[in-house]
Amino acid sequence: MFLYKSKTYWTAYTPAKLNLFFEVYGRRNDGFHEITSLAVPIRLFDTLIFEPTQNEEIEFFCQNGSADIPDNEDNLVIRAIRYLQKRTGVVRGAKIRLFKRIPSQSGLGGGSSNAAAAIQTARHVWNLKIPDEELIAIAAEIGSDCPIFFHHNASISYGRGEIIRSIGLVPKLHFVILKPCEGLSTATVYNQCMSCHDLQFQYPEKLITELKRGDPVRIGRCFFNRLEMPAQVIWHSFRQLKKELEKCDCLTVRMSGSGTAFYGLCRNNRHARFVAGQLRQRFTKNNLILVTSN
Repeated sequence: MFLYKSKTYWTAYTPAKLNLFFEVYGRRNDGFHEITSLAVPIRLFDTLIFEPTQNEEIEFFCQNGSADIPDNEDNLVIRAIRYLQKRTGVVRGAKIRLFKRIPSQSGLGGGSSNAAAAIQTARHVWNLKIPDEELIAIAAEIGSDCPIFFHHNASISYGRGEIIRSIGLVPKLHFVILKPCEGLSTATVYNQCMSCHDLQFQYPEKLITELKRGDPVRIGRCFFNRLEMPAQVIWHSFRQLKKELEKCDCLTVRMSGSGTAFYGLCRNNRHARFVAGQLRQRFTKNNLILVTSN
């Protein structure tokens, strides 16, 4: 998150993420799944404008968002701020405007990033004396993906996603993202996961090693996403869309998180722009095609 002050309000730029590695080890007693994920923030941002008020009301407005983004307590931003108010007892509120660029139901973490930015901004603007550890714990209560957005670089997540370890700087990687108009429910994908799991568990150590070495070809060979297996079962377009991206000579193609966005790892920015051009010739404007990097 990047935060800037302008007169009476603060502006936060909240990044999307790509999961370069994602494994699911089974369902926990609390109903969540035990996972390991390695994610990198990418240069695709939503904009959150936070204007403090003297009452406890939270006014929320989302611009450019899809119809499935709620404007009530089901919204992660509103839920996060309400939870922070309850935990701290602060008698302050805010007018929040959110300008969406990260598509929803994509596996790019837009909602979680927005929520994490909202409580980090509120802590700063309301002058709350809360250490990072406590704020991250609050974020984890809102959503399992939220804690990763407290890290500006690549990080690895354990548990249900709430245990985070930074792996520091990684080489710059170039991607093309293809987000079709269809969306997938994260809960539905997870619920299907273990029934089609081959129980051949994967681990991220090889990917971490190759990230330190810096060769994108070798790095791409280590990408993995267990959630692709259930996504194929419940989403009929999965194989066709992945195959179209694979035709473009990407180093590797994966789905991010629980989908439905696919990303192709490219050799460099020029290659990424070339691949994006090929995809735009094949797909309608209903499909979002982006060139980005970490």
